[in-house]
Amino acid sequence: MAESHKERRERIKNELLKSKGGKCCKCSYSKTLSALCFHHRNPEDKKFNISGNCLTGIARAALEAECAKTDVYCLNCHAELHDKEGWVHEDGKRTPK
Repeated sequence: MAESHKERRERIKNELLKSKGGKCCKCSYSKTLSALCFHHRNPEDKKFNISGNCLTGIARAALEAECAKTDVYCLNCHAELHDKEGWVHEDGKRTPK
């Protein structure tokens, strides 16, 4: 049976997360994939978000290159990090802290 879109997305995310250690770089959380995300260390180097449909709509080499610019955080640590820094939106604008 062919892999569903959701299964492929989850498999690719899992492979990318494993390549980055498979856990939050701050607190080591690793219980569920859906609670882990990729945080770009330098927002100016960010070409796209590593999430959702882009996991299946972008070439693997491009995903891996973008992934190299990130650290893995759980959603709580990621929110704390952005609360400290201010949020950078898709259009490049920053919500000031």
